[in-house]
Amino acid sequence: MTEFAYAKLNITLEVGEKRSDGYHNLRSVMTSASLHDTLMVEKAETVTLACNRPDLPTDGRNLAVKAALAFFEKTGMAGGCRLGLTKRIPSEAGLGGGSSDAAAVLRALRILYVPEMPMEELESIGALVGSDVPYCVRGGTVLCESRGELLTSLPAMPKCWYVIVKPSEAFSTGKMYGEIDAKNPVRQYTTGAVVEALEKGCLSSVAAHISNTFEQVIPAESDVCAIRQQLLAHGALGAMMSGSGSAVFGIFNSAEAAQVAATALLSKSWQIFLAESV
Repeated sequence: MTEFAYAKLNITLEVGEKRSDGYHNLRSVMTSASLHDTLMVEKAETVTLACNRPDLPTDGRNLAVKAALAFFEKTGMAGGCRLGLTKRIPSEAGLGGGSSDAAAVLRALRILYVPEMPMEELESIGALVGSDVPYCVRGGTVLCESRGELLTSLPAMPKCWYVIVKPSEAFSTGKMYGEIDAKNPVRQYTTGAVVEALEKGCLSSVAAHISNTFEQVIPAESDVCAIRQQLLAHGALGAMMSGSGSAVFGIFNSAEAAQVAATALLSKSWQIFLAESV
């Protein structure tokens, strides 16, 4: 069977204090964009992975493989799966590509092996693989709390289009958290306002309240600020880095406006993706 692994965008991302278990408390509104990887999943005797990106590992270091192994260990099911992964979501971008791949594998294996499994149980298996995986299992627009495993479904993101821009630079998630611990940036608490805007279905209000703690600790030489300014200059209702970076997304109220902005940015040395809300 085939599963799509959609990119995730952090509409808000509030990073709290570091916990005793080494994680940070988070509060984030996440949503899905139509930019996606594709997973082909087939029953087999062992777990194997083939990928169109030769630079990516295909063993247990890959979250798709890790998710499959966790599924069979936790369910006690005998068997395995043959995975075929076509990557489109850029790596080290804050778009949750690896986590979404893992979630797609879990959803497929549930259908193939144990369709009666509650989705909440599948999300709990996902939490063993990575902090963003439970959200990616559920998808849509969700309030994520704690280290990302506490999920509250929200009204859908109002219909919109995204221009997603990935600069050549890549940020280490661990290093970015270290920068937050070292610099203790001022937190912007806008998640409540975004939730209220979603309940009203008001896209302009959602865009007006986007925020990300990680933006306050990006390297001085980063292209992130320039990308955000370019997106806003070309008509984005709001623009912000997703996750710990380095991709930046702009929110547009029409496909035509998004296309114009994407075309304007093509002259830059950045990867440009057009997507829409899903």
